[in-house]
Amino acid sequence: MQFLSIFTWEPGKMAEIMEARAREEIPEGVTLINEWVDLVGNTVFRLIETDDPVALMKVSSPWSDLGYKEVHPVMESKEALTILRG
Repeated sequence: MQFLSIFTWEPGKMAEIMEARAREEIPEGVTLINEWVDLVGNTVFRLIETDDPVALMKVSSPWSDLGYKEVHPVMESKEALTILRG
């Protein structure tokens, strides 16, 4: 299953966040599909894939002391429409 992780931090912490990201190791069982940094704000968007709830918790937890995180299960709209139409 794919998840969109949105991480936001307070202004002035960009260097600290980027240093933490450089040290981060993605846990086994998680595929990092892509990530994007908001160029004018304090937010990182990350698309990951995992079927392991423990791995999902491991990839999200280390960031909780640096800012605010949201994790949302997602799928492509086309696939969701197919499912909804039966």
